[in-house]
Amino acid sequence: MEVKKILERLDNLINVGEKILATRHSRHGVGTVVHDCVDDGLFRQWHTSSLGFLNTLPSEYVYRDEFKNHCRYSNYGDAQQGVAVLRSAKEDIEGGYLQKVETLVSASIFSDFLEMAEHLLDNGYKDPAASVIGAVLEDGLRRICIKNGITLKIKEDISSLNQKLAQNHVYNPLQQKQIQVWNDIRNNADHCHFDQYKLDDVTDMLKRVRSFLADYLK
Repeated sequence: MEVKKILERLDNLINVGEKILATRHSRHGVGTVVHDCVDDGLFRQWHTSSLGFLNTLPSEYVYRDEFKNHCRYSNYGDAQQGVAVLRSAKEDIEGGYLQKVETLVSASIFSDFLEMAEHLLDNGYKDPAASVIGAVLEDGLRRICIKNGITLKIKEDISSLNQKLAQNHVYNPLQQKQIQVWNDIRNNADHCHFDQYKLDDVTDMLKRVRSFLADYLK
Protein backbone atom coordinates (compact mmCIF):
# COMPACT_ATOMS: atom_id res chain seq x y z
CA MET A 1 0.00 0.00 0.00
CA GLU A 2 1.39 3.43 -0.99
CA VAL A 3 1.89 6.13 1.65
CA LYS A 4 -0.59 8.40 -0.15
CA LYS A 5 -3.30 5.76 0.04
CA ILE A 6 -2.49 5.03 3.67
CA LEU A 7 -2.87 8.70 4.57
CA GLU A 8 -6.11 8.95 2.59
CA ARG A 9 -7.50 5.94 4.44
CA LEU A 10 -6.47 7.42 7.79
CA ASP A 11 -8.17 10.71 6.89
CA ASN A 12 -11.36 8.83 6.10
CA LEU A 13 -11.28 6.86 9.36
CA ILE A 14 -10.58 10.01 11.37
CA ASN A 15 -13.51 11.82 9.70
CA VAL A 16 -15.85 8.92 10.47
CA GLY A 17 -14.57 8.86 14.04
CA GLU A 18 -15.36 12.55 14.44
CA LYS A 19 -18.89 11.98 13.16
CA ILE A 20 -19.29 9.22 15.72
CA LEU A 21 -18.11 11.56 18.48
CA ALA A 22 -20.85 13.96 17.38
CA THR A 23 -23.47 11.31 18.29
CA ARG A 24 -22.57 11.72 21.97
CA HIS A 25 -25.52 11.11 24.29
CA SER A 26 -26.27 9.98 27.83
CA ARG A 27 -27.53 6.51 28.64
CA HIS A 28 -28.87 5.52 32.03
CA GLY A 29 -27.43 2.39 33.51
CA VAL A 30 -28.17 0.58 36.75
CA GLY A 31 -29.57 2.89 39.39
CA THR A 32 -28.46 6.48 38.94
CA VAL A 33 -25.36 5.68 36.82
CA VAL A 34 -25.25 7.67 33.59
CA HIS A 35 -22.99 6.59 30.71
CA ASP A 36 -21.55 8.99 28.14
CA CYS A 37 -22.12 7.02 24.93
CA VAL A 38 -21.92 7.26 21.14
CA ASP A 39 -23.98 5.51 18.47
CA ASP A 40 -23.27 1.82 18.98
CA GLY A 41 -23.87 0.63 15.42
CA LEU A 42 -21.69 3.31 13.84
CA PHE A 43 -19.01 2.74 16.45
CA ARG A 44 -18.85 -1.03 15.80
CA GLN A 45 -18.59 -0.54 12.05
CA TRP A 46 -15.86 2.11 12.42
CA HIS A 47 -14.04 0.09 15.06
CA THR A 48 -13.91 -2.97 12.80
CA SER A 49 -12.75 -0.92 9.79
CA SER A 50 -10.07 0.85 11.83
CA LEU A 51 -8.68 -2.37 13.26
CA GLY A 52 -8.76 -4.00 9.85
CA PHE A 53 -6.72 -1.13 8.43
CA LEU A 54 -4.24 -1.00 11.33
CA ASN A 55 -3.71 -4.74 10.97
CA THR A 56 -2.25 -4.10 7.50
CA LEU A 57 0.59 -2.09 9.02
CA PRO A 58 3.71 -3.95 10.19
CA SER A 59 4.05 -4.88 13.84
CA GLU A 60 6.77 -2.24 14.23
CA TYR A 61 3.95 0.30 14.42
CA VAL A 62 2.34 0.36 17.88
CA TYR A 63 -0.94 1.90 16.77
CA ARG A 64 -2.84 -1.37 16.34
CA ASP A 65 -2.21 -2.43 19.95
CA GLU A 66 -2.90 1.08 21.24
CA PHE A 67 -6.22 1.14 19.42
CA LYS A 68 -7.19 -2.34 20.64
CA ASN A 69 -6.29 -1.53 24.25
CA HIS A 70 -7.89 1.91 24.52
CA CYS A 71 -10.82 1.84 22.10
CA ARG A 72 -13.03 -1.11 23.01
CA TYR A 73 -16.54 0.04 23.90
CA SER A 74 -19.07 2.42 22.36
CA ASN A 75 -18.61 5.12 24.96
CA TYR A 76 -17.43 8.64 24.24
CA GLY A 77 -14.07 8.21 26.00
CA ASP A 78 -13.11 5.11 24.04
CA ALA A 79 -14.11 6.72 20.74
CA GLN A 80 -11.97 9.74 21.63
CA GLN A 81 -9.01 7.48 22.31
CA GLY A 82 -9.52 5.69 19.00
CA VAL A 83 -9.56 8.92 17.02
CA ALA A 84 -6.47 10.10 18.89
CA VAL A 85 -4.55 6.94 17.92
CA LEU A 86 -5.51 7.36 14.26
CA ARG A 87 -4.45 11.02 14.35
CA SER A 88 -1.14 10.08 15.92
CA ALA A 89 -0.48 7.50 13.20
CA LYS A 90 -1.30 10.02 10.48
CA GLU A 91 0.88 12.76 11.95
CA ASP A 92 3.86 10.46 12.48
CA ILE A 93 3.71 9.03 8.97
CA GLU A 94 3.22 12.48 7.42
CA GLY A 95 6.08 13.93 9.45
CA GLY A 96 8.49 11.17 8.47
CA TYR A 97 9.22 10.35 12.11
CA LEU A 98 8.95 6.64 11.37
CA GLN A 99 10.58 4.39 8.82
CA LYS A 100 8.96 4.59 5.41
CA VAL A 101 5.83 2.51 5.31
CA GLU A 102 6.82 0.92 2.00
CA THR A 103 10.01 -0.40 3.59
CA LEU A 104 8.20 -1.82 6.58
CA VAL A 105 5.52 -3.43 4.49
CA SER A 106 8.08 -4.90 2.12
CA ALA A 107 9.99 -6.25 5.11
CA SER A 108 6.85 -8.06 6.26
CA ILE A 109 6.25 -9.49 2.78
CA PHE A 110 9.90 -10.58 2.51
CA SER A 111 9.61 -12.28 5.87
CA ASP A 112 6.55 -14.25 4.70
CA PHE A 113 8.30 -15.50 1.56
CA LEU A 114 11.52 -16.33 3.38
CA GLU A 115 9.51 -18.32 5.91
CA MET A 116 8.01 -20.18 2.94
CA ALA A 117 11.53 -20.91 1.68
CA GLU A 118 12.54 -22.11 5.13
CA HIS A 119 9.58 -24.49 5.18
CA LEU A 120 10.60 -25.84 1.77
CA LEU A 121 14.15 -26.39 3.00
CA ASP A 122 12.93 -28.14 6.14
CA ASN A 123 11.17 -30.62 3.86
CA GLY A 124 14.17 -31.09 1.57
CA TYR A 125 12.98 -28.99 -1.37
CA LYS A 126 16.15 -27.01 -2.03
CA ASP A 127 15.35 -26.09 -5.66
CA PRO A 128 12.05 -24.19 -5.23
CA ALA A 129 13.49 -22.67 -2.04
CA ALA A 130 16.45 -21.27 -4.01
CA SER A 131 14.06 -19.74 -6.57
CA VAL A 132 11.93 -18.10 -3.87
CA ILE A 133 14.95 -16.67 -2.03
CA GLY A 134 16.36 -15.37 -5.32
CA ALA A 135 13.09 -13.61 -6.16
CA VAL A 136 13.02 -11.97 -2.73
CA LEU A 137 16.65 -10.90 -3.12
CA GLU A 138 16.00 -9.35 -6.54
CA ASP A 139 13.03 -7.36 -5.27
CA GLY A 140 15.01 -6.34 -2.19
CA LEU A 141 17.93 -5.07 -4.29
CA ARG A 142 15.50 -3.05 -6.39
CA ARG A 143 14.05 -1.44 -3.28
CA ILE A 144 17.53 -0.69 -1.92
CA CYS A 145 18.38 1.05 -5.20
CA ILE A 146 15.23 3.18 -4.98
CA LYS A 147 15.94 3.96 -1.34
CA ASN A 148 19.38 5.25 -2.33
CA GLY A 149 18.15 7.30 -5.27
CA ILE A 150 19.66 5.05 -7.95
CA THR A 151 17.99 5.28 -11.37
CA LEU A 152 16.69 1.97 -12.68
CA LYS A 153 15.71 0.72 -16.11
CA ILE A 154 12.45 -1.13 -16.74
CA LYS A 155 14.25 -4.46 -16.84
CA GLU A 156 16.88 -5.12 -14.18
CA ASP A 157 18.12 -8.38 -12.75
CA ILE A 158 20.18 -9.30 -9.71
CA SER A 159 23.47 -8.83 -11.59
CA SER A 160 22.66 -5.33 -12.85
CA LEU A 161 21.14 -4.21 -9.55
CA ASN A 162 24.14 -5.60 -7.67
CA GLN A 163 26.54 -3.76 -9.96
CA LYS A 164 24.74 -0.43 -9.57
CA LEU A 165 24.66 -0.71 -5.78
CA ALA A 166 28.37 -1.51 -5.63
CA GLN A 167 29.26 1.28 -8.04
CA ASN A 168 27.33 3.74 -5.90
CA HIS A 169 29.18 2.49 -2.80
CA VAL A 170 26.02 1.30 -1.05
CA TYR A 171 28.09 -1.72 -0.06
CA ASN A 172 31.63 -2.97 -0.65
CA PRO A 173 33.04 -5.33 -3.34
CA LEU A 174 33.05 -8.25 -0.90
CA GLN A 175 29.28 -7.95 -0.46
CA GLN A 176 28.93 -7.61 -4.23
CA LYS A 177 30.74 -10.94 -4.74
CA GLN A 178 28.57 -12.65 -2.15
CA ILE A 179 25.40 -11.47 -3.90
CA GLN A 180 26.72 -12.79 -7.19
CA VAL A 181 27.15 -16.21 -5.57
CA TRP A 182 23.50 -16.09 -4.49
CA ASN A 183 22.54 -15.05 -8.01
CA ASP A 184 24.37 -18.06 -9.43
CA ILE A 185 22.44 -20.39 -7.13
CA ARG A 186 19.15 -18.77 -8.11
CA ASN A 187 19.96 -18.99 -11.84
CA ASN A 188 20.96 -22.63 -11.53
CA ALA A 189 17.68 -23.37 -9.78
CA ASP A 190 15.63 -21.51 -12.39
CA HIS A 191 17.42 -23.30 -15.26
CA CYS A 192 17.16 -26.77 -13.70
CA HIS A 193 20.90 -27.12 -13.04
CA PHE A 194 20.12 -28.70 -9.69
CA ASP A 195 23.43 -30.53 -9.38
CA GLN A 196 25.38 -27.26 -9.29
CA TYR A 197 24.52 -26.50 -5.66
CA LYS A 198 23.65 -28.34 -2.47
CA LEU A 199 21.00 -28.11 0.22
CA ASP A 200 23.56 -26.54 2.58
CA ASP A 201 24.27 -23.83 -0.01
CA VAL A 202 20.60 -22.81 -0.10
CA THR A 203 20.31 -23.00 3.69
CA ASP A 204 23.27 -20.64 4.01
CA MET A 205 21.80 -18.40 1.30
CA LEU A 206 18.52 -18.09 3.22
CA LYS A 207 20.29 -17.11 6.42
CA ARG A 208 22.55 -14.55 4.77
CA VAL A 209 19.90 -13.00 2.49
CA ARG A 210 17.61 -12.55 5.48
CA SER A 211 20.40 -10.76 7.38
CA PHE A 212 21.39 -8.69 4.33
CA LEU A 213 17.85 -7.37 3.75
CA ALA A 214 17.41 -6.60 7.44
CA ASP A 215 20.58 -4.49 7.34
CA TYR A 216 19.99 -2.59 4.09
CA LEU A 217 16.24 -2.07 4.23
CA LYS A 218 16.22 -0.42 7.65
